[in-house]
Amino acid sequence: MTACGLSDKGPVRETNEDNFGYEQVGGYLCMAVADGVGGEACGEIASKLAVDAVMEVFKDSLAFVKERDALPSYLTTVFNKANMRILRNCLENRERLGMCTTLTVALLKGTQLTIAHIGDTRAYMLHGNELIKLTEDHNESARLVKKGLITESEAKHHPGRNRLFKVLGENQYLNPDIYSYNISYGDLVFLCSDGLYSFMSDEQFKACCRERGDIRSICYKLINQALEGNSTDNITVTIGRAEPATEL
Repeated sequence: MTACGLSDKGPVRETNEDNFGYEQVGGYLCMAVADGVGGEACGEIASKLAVDAVMEVFKDSLAFVKERDALPSYLTTVFNKANMRILRNCLENRERLGMCTTLTVALLKGTQLTIAHIGDTRAYMLHGNELIKLTEDHNESARLVKKGLITESEAKHHPGRNRLFKVLGENQYLNPDIYSYNISYGDLVFLCSDGLYSFMSDEQFKACCRERGDIRSICYKLINQALEGNSTDNITVTIGRAEPATEL
């Protein structure tokens, strides 16, 4: 397995509300990043509950998913199990009512990539020298970009980027966005929180990835670039490289 992840509290926030995980389950590389929402409403707990639940379900059942066509339904079920864990935790701990989180998950098997996504954590792919955004943000600034009212660059600092309309922890049933891609061996897949991608340009992102052989070094470079870009948020990234699938 070739994967790595790194998280930093950043220079402004008192706590780190981001959580991440990565693990190989059978022939799949599984990655997840969650960015807690709510500050005093325990966003860091919501994000940890989500990532832990996802990874637990993958370990228990992913090996039984034999067909790629079954992954969208499976991932929707996984997201709803994570969501219910958050909702139950709120009921058991009333002081946590209102805690929510974003969640982006990637399953990589050989050159087959499947992503499930809610919120504004993002998935990217680096193919050659091309950085490709693989997910669509669920916030107001993204809606404005889609309507052509603001640019992608303006969206990074638009107040609407903090107004999410789709998260885990608010509703009893979730319908995550599901994306399926055929990629190439050697491509890098990134999951990252907005504290990273909002504080650097695509060119700066790609510059951190020039030495592709050491993905841990890339993680550190991306975190440092976000810090140099005066990130005001928690900063998290996980990276996986597309390689021939192996069974464990």
